[in-house]
Amino acid sequence: MSEEQAIGPATADEVAYFAARRTQNEHDQRLYIDLAHVAPNGAFVARDEGTAIGIAIPHALDDEWFLSELFVEPSFRGRGIGLELLKAATGDAGAVTRSGILDPAQMEGLAFYARAAVPMQAPLLEISGEIPRASELERMAAGEHRFGAIPIDPMAHAIALNQLDREVRGSARPDDHLYFADKAKGFVFTREAELAGYAYVWPSGRIGPMASVSHNYSVQMLAYALAALRATYNAEWCALLVPGVNTKILRAAMKARLRVEGVKLFASDNNISDLTRYVGGSSLMF
Repeated sequence: MSEEQAIGPATADEVAYFAARRTQNEHDQRLYIDLAHVAPNGAFVARDEGTAIGIAIPHALDDEWFLSELFVEPSFRGRGIGLELLKAATGDAGAVTRSGILDPAQMEGLAFYARAAVPMQAPLLEISGEIPRASELERMAAGEHRFGAIPIDPMAHAIALNQLDREVRGSARPDDHLYFADKAKGFVFTREAELAGYAYVWPSGRIGPMASVSHNYSVQMLAYALAALRATYNAEWCALLVPGVNTKILRAAMKARLRVEGVKLFASDNNISDLTRYVGGSSLMF
């Protein structure tokens, strides 16, 4: 970094600027701003002669430090700015699991995780497209398993949700579920009176997070979520962030004529997660 460049806490106006710059709809903008507001160490920006040129937003799960955002303006990359932003945002993250979603084009972010010995666990595919017709959803929903579906209650379902999240995501996230349930429509799937999974659908057309006790349940739950997205928000378009190891969902999505729009990388030093049973909500709150 040059003498004209500095790292410091983000102001509300700077966060709003990057939210508008980095998101595609008002719902994602609100999430971006909300995350910056509750970041455990605050959101940090890099400035060049007083102008914001980059931002990092950390997010706290139950026992995990997650990097929600790392962005440096393209014309300023390659100068160590991303690394300095990450150092500021990390704080005392060395005491917990560290993770984040990275753009493969941002070499500084990749280098930071490599230096910190945080392995790249899986590619994440951004899948989107028109919600399949009812006949296709019925085909996806057909199967040997039968589920009940009720509105999610983050408090009443907390024990089961925490257990499932630790299995599939590697960390419980009770505060996230409170946020999700307030901003989106959430469902708990039950089988023989036991929790079998959950899913959220959003006004923006996004599905996730979605998790299941067995990967064999995933496609049927996705069909329900797609139908709920259409019924709840009158949506015709959907988007999902799918780990590359979740071949059940990826294959179903391709059969339903959804498309791969982009690829990111999930990095984590937690080795107990099982992403074959998981679909992320977004790169901001995977």
